Amino acid sequence: MIKLYKFGAAFGLPETGPFVLKTMAYMRLAGIPFEGIVQGDPCKAPKQKIPYIDDDGQEIGDSTFIIKHLKSKFGDPLAEGLSAEKLATGHAIKVMLEERTYWAGMIYPRWVKTDHHPLIADTFFGEIPKFLRMTIFRSIAKGVKKSAMGHGIGRHTDAEIFTLGLDDIKTVEALLGKKKFMLGAKVAEVDATVYAFLKGMSAEVFPTPIQSHIRQSKTLMAYLTRLDEIVLDDA
Repeated sequence: MIKLYKFGAAFGLPETGPFVLKTMAYMRLAGIPFEGIVQGDPCKAPKQKIPYIDDDGQEIGDSTFIIKHLKSKFGDPLAEGLSAEKLATGHAIKVMLEERTYWAGMIYPRWVKTDHHPLIADTFFGEIPKFLRMTIFRSIAKGVKKSAMGHGIGRHTDAEIFTLGLDDIKTVEALLGKKKFMLGAKVAEVDATVYAFLKGMSAEVFPTPIQSHIRQSKTLMAYLTRLDEIVLDDA
């Protein structure tokens, strides 16, 4: 059985890492069995990133390349019956969420702003003695802030950053509309990404304008409930 290395549950979420939850969701939606193993140290991963999988001794890192591997091995059942246009739409949504919304809705409010640093430090670095914990955490957070500046999101004001993230979330909401899933009545690969990132950004312990919009949206919360019933079944 494929082993999926993940961070684990925290903050009221089934998994703290959105890319881990994306991979978990894809495997659930595609009917691929796996064993979840908590691994909090990215340095042990093939690309120094979590998630990664071990498929009969072959280690593969990065959620996108994990899914590509799974498709090559098991086929692509989530694409069946979908047009090239629909699949392209799904790809565009996925890239938007992973390359911009993620920074505005999760990285910036959690790691760059300092509001939640004690909570994050205690959750992820709880094994480190308390007198050292915040010093080590601040060093890591400093690196994340530098990455946010390099990305560009960190060069904006709070209001500007959350406006960008809200634009993205409202786009997802409009595209979903009254459909059951993002591309129609049938669940698709893009739903794994949308579910994972909406779930992560809706966490009650990290209030932001983006979180508030998601939690107040009947459309998005109903969508999350539908996916919960599939993704979290026996998780």
